[in-house]
Amino acid sequence: MTVFNRRGFVGSAAALAVVGASAARAETKDVPCTDIFPFLLNYLNLPAAERTHFRLAYKLAVTGARLSDIRLVLKHNGETPLNVAADNTLTPLPPVAALKAKAPVTVTRPDGSKMGLTLLIAAALPPAAAYAAPDLKKAVDQARAGAKKAAGVMSLAVPNLDRIVFVGAAGGQAIGADGKGAALPKTKDGHPVFQPAAQSTAARVTLDKAPTLLRIEAKPK
Repeated sequence: MTVFNRRGFVGSAAALAVVGASAARAETKDVPCTDIFPFLLNYLNLPAAERTHFRLAYKLAVTGARLSDIRLVLKHNGETPLNVAADNTLTPLPPVAALKAKAPVTVTRPDGSKMGLTLLIAAALPPAAAYAAPDLKKAVDQARAGAKKAAGVMSLAVPNLDRIVFVGAAGGQAIGADGKGAALPKTKDGHPVFQPAAQSTAARVTLDKAPTLLRIEAKPK
């Protein structure tokens, strides 16, 4: 099994080029799904009970074209179009059988355009304006443990995942059992952040609006 590595597993550091220079001259190309979705099989090989609260997401970026100009189709037991969700991540993700078979994904894009994917780790919780703090803590704990378990002998190279960034929200509060609230800190780009260990007395987290993605990260360098 391929192991996770520091650049591959931690989404904030992983910009994964899908179409390289040789592909830039072609409008259509078949790419093994394991190349487009690295480390997904590692994740799916974790026991289901150990990944109930976190997931992998693959965010699409395009230059020289619109996202709507890009078409990706998984060819495994028929053809399954891969769509771009509201947060620019691809859905649905290939199943285990397709990944083991290295089934092709047909990538069609305008000539001269380029595309890439960023691997993200996210909480597997639906968009909402409020969350129970224990659910957020479980997502972080599972992601940290899952990354280290999947990495095996490389586990020491996996950064310490310890926070959730609420992408798409502009502000929020950590509310204690006594009802008192404390403003959530923010990233440099203005997204509120919840750190379970640092805000251990929180019972719930409220946001000004539902986030588009609950990104799990390590402390920025």
